[in-house]
Amino acid sequence: MRIVHVMGCEYMSKNRVEVVIGGNIISLQGNESEEHMQRVAKVINEKLAEIQGNYEKMHIGQSKINTLLVLNLADECVKRQQALGSHTTSLQEIKLENEKLKETVKELTLQLAHTREQLAAATHQGKKEHGNRGR
Repeated sequence: MRIVHVMGCEYMSKNRVEVVIGGNIISLQGNESEEHMQRVAKVINEKLAEIQGNYEKMHIGQSKINTLLVLNLADECVKRQQALGSHTTSLQEIKLENEKLKETVKELTLQLAHTREQLAAATHQGKKEHGNRGR
């Protein structure tokens, strides 16, 4: 996602939207949908409110709050990237196991067909022998 803050500047982007972040109206322009940009602003506002709530009694400055906001969002991003990497590895392992299981099913299907052929041949042979004894 590439969101560009615009203040009277023209950029070659698809969508332009105004969002409220931390009580400030910010004009954004980007290729993402308006709904997406509003969701991004909502996430920022939720995290900002959480941080402000945690440090409310300490009366820290906006600059420090913004730094904590960025650190918290970056921390979540890194954790999600690590989780994604782990899930991707698991998915690859599952796909490999699935391919092995498909091969096993093919082998067992061939063995079953061969066993059925042998059984049919034995049954046919048994009927032939049983039929010859009665004459």
